[in-house]
Amino acid sequence: MGTDRQVLLHASSRAVHIDSEVLRYSGVTVQRVENGEMVGQSWIPLGADPSYADDETLVATWHAALRWSQISDDAPSGAATTPLLDS
Repeated sequence: MGTDRQVLLHASSRAVHIDSEVLRYSGVTVQRVENGEMVGQSWIPLGADPSYADDETLVATWHAALRWSQISDDAPSGAATTPLLDS
């Protein structure tokens, strides 16, 4: 039986706690799901007015994840990946 791989994009934000202040950053989470379980994710920060470099980073990460979804047993190449962590 083959491996069922999916790529999901979500608008998301991250919070950074500095002393008593909380800073929030907008971004996009690219999730990689294999056989119904999330196996990794990348978070790309994007502000209200994203730059060309922001766009290129998102497209490169998305492209690597889509390639991963089509090729079995390979991790995405060319993208920063974060192993699934409980938060």
